[in-house]
Order: sequence, then structure tokens, then C-alpha cells
Amino acid sequence: MSKNKKRTKKKNTSPPQASVRLSQCMIVKNEEKNIETALRWAKKIAFEQIVVDTGSTDKTVELAEKMGAKVYHFEWINDFSAAKNFAMDKAKGNWIAILDADEYMPEEDADELVKILKIIQGNRQNIKEYDSINCSWVHLDDEGKVFSVITQQRIFQNRPDLRYEGTIHETIRIKNKSYNAEKLRIMHTGYAQTVYNATGKRERNIKLLKIELERDPTNPNTMLYLADSIKAAGTEEAREEAEKLYLQALESKLPAEPVIKRLAYDFLIQRFSTNNEKTKEANELCTKALAELPDNIDYYYYRAYTYNKLGNFSQALEDLKKCEKLFTSAAAIPETRVLMPYPTLLYYQLSVTAKGLGDEQGCIDYTKVMNTMLNEGKNQSKVLGPYLATLFQEGKTGTEVFEALSDVYDVNNPQDLILIARAAKDYGIILFAQKIMEMTGGKLDN
Repeated sequence: MSKNKKRTKKKNTSPPQASVRLSQCMIVKNEEKNIETALRWAKKIAFEQIVVDTGSTDKTVELAEKMGAKVYHFEWINDFSAAKNFAMDKAKGNWIAILDADEYMPEEDADELVKILKIIQGNRQNIKEYDSINCSWVHLDDEGKVFSVITQQRIFQNRPDLRYEGTIHETIRIKNKSYNAEKLRIMHTGYAQTVYNATGKRERNIKLLKIELERDPTNPNTMLYLADSIKAAGTEEAREEAEKLYLQALESKLPAEPVIKRLAYDFLIQRFSTNNEKTKEANELCTKALAELPDNIDYYYYRAYTYNKLGNFSQALEDLKKCEKLFTSAAAIPETRVLMPYPTLLYYQLSVTAKGLGDEQGCIDYTKVMNTMLNEGKNQSKVLGPYLATLFQEGKTGTEVFEALSDVYDVNNPQDLILIARAAKDYGIILFAQKIMEMTGGKLDN
């Protein structure tokens, strides 16, 4: 090589330090039942594990220290952001994963997280571009079944300008982009009804949110969260109070966080769509929700459901096909509170649409798919229950519902009849449940 020829230097896009150091942070109080699971998932991938205790009186601190976590104490001042920011200030890693004690990542997702962090950390442009990582926040019910999936950011670069805001239902204001990795799952057990009631979280949240609303009575985010906590009581009085708050929040001209706003849409659309006097209102709410949250497949489902009730079968089919495509072929877990736990409802509505359009073969095909799903989950009342509720909401008689069930269940088998009665009871269809139990010679349990 000629001495006069200059060597071309390759542009170095790697930062001086490309290693990944993940700090797991959490705030806790009386979480002895969860703390080991909460720490175990990240044990092999975390650079450090930081637990900030806000006043536990059980074995939470002892168990956390036994597992090797760094434990700090923070005097509780009714401010979740203050406590979480205190925990993040203790972190020395270049990334922070901040999950609650009732949350965890599956092992395979934790391994994938490390790969994603290396991709970002190993390139200067990526580090500048991505502040956080989008994950799927998967809510589990009392039986460990998925009942809701939404997107959240819980993994951030460790920078002092990325900190939480808000005394309750706190959020981090992302300054740049979030890396889309919705295949990563954060499993959340804290919204399971027995857990939520037993821990007293509902009462605590209502108290804090009412204080927050007094300080800022026009804040739609506070209205939304307060409504969500109030409706968890499960009474009709609570639902009516929540409905007023949700509607007030949606009418506000002030911006609300999209993830929070969907709480109002979810509740109102489901509530109105099952009320024959508010079918049109439910349909209009679906259209409004889709304009703001176009990736939520539940709104396509409910709009199709209301189109079917209104007799607009062509429009229903268009929405259901979009819904089916997103549900079956999405690259990540789709955002849904309805079709993840109850996919039978999609195919039932498709069969209704096909019947309305005079498509006999389509009706047969969709019914077969639905019946297969019912067969696979026939022992679970949460699979059958929503289907029963939908049939009765559409005005089917008890005899018609019973005939429909005979395609899947052995109506001469007392055990199958008890399953049907239990599912009907769980979803408030008491008279039907009583009649089914009478066929077995038994009585409906209180």
C-alpha cells in the first residue's frame, strides 16, 4: 500500500461503554406474599435490585434483604411519584425497570429484554432516539387468566430528566421515542378482584384521587382514575357515579392521557352497548374512540356488535374482519379487554352478520369455529358466561339459548347442566340458571 494513501476510518457508532446494566426498582408496603416473585424474575439479568419500603409491618423487608436486594426506607407522604423517584435516584445502572411487587416478567421475556437493551445500548443513535421501551401490560384475574392487555412504558434510560409526575397513577413524561417491544409482557395480578379488595387499594386510591380532584377540579385524568376506582365496588350505584365522571372527563376540552382515556371508553361502550335504548350512543362512542385509539380491536368489535343490533350488517362485517385480522395476525399482543379472554364473541357476531346478509355457509362456518372454542373451554364459566350474556342481551328466549347450547354441551348430562347454570349465575342470568338447575333435580347455590 502506498505510504501517501490515507486510510479511511470507519465511523464508530458504538458508545464508549456499550454494556447493559439494568437496575430493577420498586416501592413496596406489606408485600410479603409477592416480594419473592417480584424479585426472582430479574435476579439473573439485573445489575442491582432496589426495594424502597414505605412502612411495611410484615416480612417484606426481611425477605427482600434475604434475596439480596438493596433495601431503603421512605416515609410515605401520599405521593407515589415521590416514592418511585426516590427509588430511581438510588439506581446506578444505565437502564431502570420499575415494576410493582404484584408484577413480574416471564423468564423468556426477561431474556428478550436483555437482547433489546443491548441493541439500543450498542448504538449511539439508538441511545439518543429511545428513552424507554413499550411493553404489554397484561392483567390477570383471580384464575390467572388474561382479562386485559394495554401498552405501558416501565423500562427507561437512567437519566435525571426522566422522572415520575403525579401523586397517584403517576406517569413519566417521555422526551424522545419509545422502542416498540410489545411482545415483552409485564404480568400484573394486582387488579384481580380478590387482591384489589383485600389490600384496601380501592379505598386508598379513592381518598387520594378525591384530594387531587379538589386541588384541580378540571383535570380529566383524575376524573378518569377516580371513576375507575369507584366502579370497582361493583354496585349499580357505583357504576352510575362512575358513568357521570367518565362522561364529564370525555367532555373536557383538556387533553387526557390516551391509556387513561380508554378506561372511560371501555366502560361506557360496554355499558351502553348492552342497553337497547343506548345502542346508537354506543355506536357513536366506538367511532369516537377509534379516531383516538385506532389500534384497539375491542372498539371494532363493539361497533360491529351495535351495527348488528341496528341492522347495518355490511358495516358490521367490515369492522369484524378488521377485528379478526388484528386479533389473529398482529405482531404483538393486541390491546384488548374483550377478545383475549372471550374470542368466542367475535365468531358469534360474525355468524350473526352472515345470517343478516343471507350468507348461510358463512353462518355455518363461523358457528363451527365458535363451537370449537366453546368446547375447548367448556369447563370455564368465564368462556361460556359472556356468550350467554350476549344471547340474552339480543333478546333470545331461554329455550333458544338452551337449543344453541345443545350443539356443544350434553344437555342430558347433569354435570354439563351444572356448568351452564354456574356460568349463567356468574353473569347475573339468575332465572335461567335456576331453571337449568331444576333440570338436574338440584337447586341454585346462594
